[in-house]
Amino acid sequence: MIAFIVRHPLAVLLAVVLHLVVVVAVAWQWQTPSQVIHLSGGHSDPVKEVKTIEPMQTFTVDASAVQQKLAMIKAEEEAKKAEQKQLQAQSEKERVRLAELKRQQELERKKAEEAKQQAQQQQRKAEAEKRKAEEAKRLADIEKQRVEAEKKRAEAEKAKAEKARKEAQLAEQKQQQAKELIAKAEAQRKQEEEKKKALEAEIARKAVEKQQLQEATLQAMLEKEQAQQKADLQRQLAAEESQRREAQKRQQLQSLKETYVSAIAAKVKDNWRTPARISEQAQCELDITQSPGGRVTSVKVLNCNQFANDQFKEAAQKAVYRSEPLPEPPVPELFERNIKFVFKP
Repeated sequence: MIAFIVRHPLAVLLAVVLHLVVVVAVAWQWQTPSQVIHLSGGHSDPVKEVKTIEPMQTFTVDASAVQQKLAMIKAEEEAKKAEQKQLQAQSEKERVRLAELKRQQELERKKAEEAKQQAQQQQRKAEAEKRKAEEAKRLADIEKQRVEAEKKRAEAEKAKAEKARKEAQLAEQKQQQAKELIAKAEAQRKQEEEKKKALEAEIARKAVEKQQLQEATLQAMLEKEQAQQKADLQRQLAAEESQRREAQKRQQLQSLKETYVSAIAAKVKDNWRTPARISEQAQCELDITQSPGGRVTSVKVLNCNQFANDQFKEAAQKAVYRSEPLPEPPVPELFERNIKFVFKP
């Protein structure tokens, strides 16, 4: 009943409305008072009262509107039924599709499970084959090692036998060689004894000659050594004399050079012109570059003390240039292009 109400709400509502209209009409009729009709005749019969019944008052209902309403409700119901059938069909179709999909999924799951099982079986089979191959390889390796060991042992035995054979052959050869050597040695011994006797005589003669030669060689060596010592002594004396003369020459040249530099310094001092504001303690080192003939090409004032100012430096340079030509060296080999000395006027 509830399902019918849910499926046809408009029909149920219209039925309820019609029932309410009928109930109201009946109630209205019972509440209206009745009229009595008096009937009289020619006879003396008593007059009978006939009670008149008023017609039932009802609501006027338009039949065409009701029919239209009912048709519309029916159409709506039909539409609802069609929609319900369509929904049921779709639901059934969806149910069938879902069932088919579920069946397909179940089949796929079973196939996947079977494939997984097959893969596992294949993997187990492959692992078994692998273990079998590894075991076969291990056994083959063991057999190979055993064969190699047997081969090596056989080769070692063969080499040992060959070595023993060679050693025996060598021992036999050595024994034969020993016999031959003994015979040869015996023959050589006899020859050596004969040679020894002849050699002893020769040695005695050579010893005399050697003694004489040694004495003569010793005398010659003594004479040569004495001559060498004498020559060495003469060379040593000559070298010492040469060194003495060289040192004396260097000393003389150094003295001449000092005299030469002192002469240049003295000439520069002679040409010194003392400017104003010059300290008596001022001094500088003069680096003079000259050409042959005493011409001054440049003058540098270096290493001045704290008392030498710029006027002192300039005056020292002018004194050098005024000293041209510079004094010549006592000997030409003492000439130097660069002359350095400490200048203190």
